[in-house]
Amino acid sequence: MLNNSEINNLVNGLSQRLNTSPEQIIDSLENGNLNSIVNKMNSNQAEKLQKILDDPEKSKKILNTPQAQAIIKKLMG
Repeated sequence: MLNNSEINNLVNGLSQRLNTSPEQIIDSLENGNLNSIVNKMNSNQAEKLQKILDDPEKSKKILNTPQAQAIIKKLMG
């Protein structure tokens, strides 16, 4: 399970790659608004994400990772 520091590092890394603030990333995740995140991705990144979202098995596999569970737990409070 990830600690708060590791989760913050993941969010900060994502925000740098997408050229957005960590607060915007967290807000988008908390509100379930992935469009704002996807719109900042390049076409290759967005295509990869869409393939994962379109494949229930891949989505389930990713959501069950300890990292994803830690982020979900943090977001759910």
